[in-house]
Amino acid sequence: REKDMTKRIFDDAPLQGGLLAHVQQCRPQGKEFCLILDQTIFFPRGGGQKCDEGTIGGIPVLDVYEEEGEIRHILPRAPEGDEVLCRIDLGTRLSHMQHHTAQHLISAAAWQLFQNSTIIARMEDPWGHIEFQRPMEDEELLALLRRVEEIVKADLPIFCRYYTPEQAAQMDVRGKITPHERIRLVEVEGFDRNACGGTHCPSTGLVGPVRFVGSKMVRGAYRLYFAAGQRAHDFALEQDLRTLRLGKYTEEESPEDCEKHIADALHRLPVLEESVQKLRRQLLEQTAENLLRKASEQEAFPAVVQLLEGWDKKDGKALCDDLLHRGVRFVALGFAEGESLGVIAAQKKSKKMMPLGRALKEFFPAHEGKGGGSDALGQGTVPLSAWDDFAALCAPFLQGEGAE
Repeated sequence: REKDMTKRIFDDAPLQGGLLAHVQQCRPQGKEFCLILDQTIFFPRGGGQKCDEGTIGGIPVLDVYEEEGEIRHILPRAPEGDEVLCRIDLGTRLSHMQHHTAQHLISAAAWQLFQNSTIIARMEDPWGHIEFQRPMEDEELLALLRRVEEIVKADLPIFCRYYTPEQAAQMDVRGKITPHERIRLVEVEGFDRNACGGTHCPSTGLVGPVRFVGSKMVRGAYRLYFAAGQRAHDFALEQDLRTLRLGKYTEEESPEDCEKHIADALHRLPVLEESVQKLRRQLLEQTAENLLRKASEQEAFPAVVQLLEGWDKKDGKALCDDLLHRGVRFVALGFAEGESLGVIAAQKKSKKMMPLGRALKEFFPAHEGKGGGSDALGQGTVPLSAWDDFAALCAPFLQGEGAE
């Protein structure tokens, strides 16, 4: 028997929040249940849009999708009775509609103004995004946003209608049409016509404000992030607060001066980083020389144990390697940072290495620390108060005796 097609109420009544539906099928699907209704207000995920949130018979709907001609509603348990009350979260539905419609307006305006075509679009949290064929400069983005604002302000009616493939082929449609038995075209009166299965506002005025919130290159495409409706309004408020904070951090009064201040700082950053790297190399070399002299005082078995301030583990490892390379037989270093202590201990590889790994394996858990290693190298983190115990653990190694 050919499946009965569920009536898609959301196509013509996108703001309807509830209805009574009859259960045509209710079948187990793994640990969940799949419900087929005679009609539904639940939009099935697809086309870059999530499914609606809500309840059926008071039971939360986990997922809604379309497969093999069925709109399948997935529930954690089966509802009671053949007639069920469907309710959707209208706030979420409105946000989906606003973002999906905004995407149409942005894509259409980008094509009309700059012949920049849309590759793909997604309506995700917290922002929607569109991937364009090529990047857009500031002037183009400003012109694009102004054009979208004009269309929103014009409050143009939006129609969603189904056509046969033959009918759709005779119409002026932006973008490609994926072959289906019925083609759903979304038309913004006098502005755009595009094939799409998502939910859309009945007019452009309901989209509300639109904001561009970020961009980046992805796989050679230009991805533009955007917000619409309440999300766009909230973003604008957050941007105002960010502007005020930037003024506080930079001690500048206007956004233009803040931007110049930050640009100047970024321009100087490579020079400062190069200077820091140079100073770090000098510190590393000087510290290595000092510790090497200290180790050379023990002619029979050159070794060193030292607590260092303001060092990170990466530079500490480099210092350790350098000392071993220059003839030191055993190195134990501590790096103090607040109440935490990073430690590293290493000895020159030989057939007669002392049991360093065993000593560290016992040391770290006994001092509420984390770490480990082998006889050649061990490292980890312990409380700063454990430094004296670490130095005591290393004392036998300074004489080449090992830790028993």
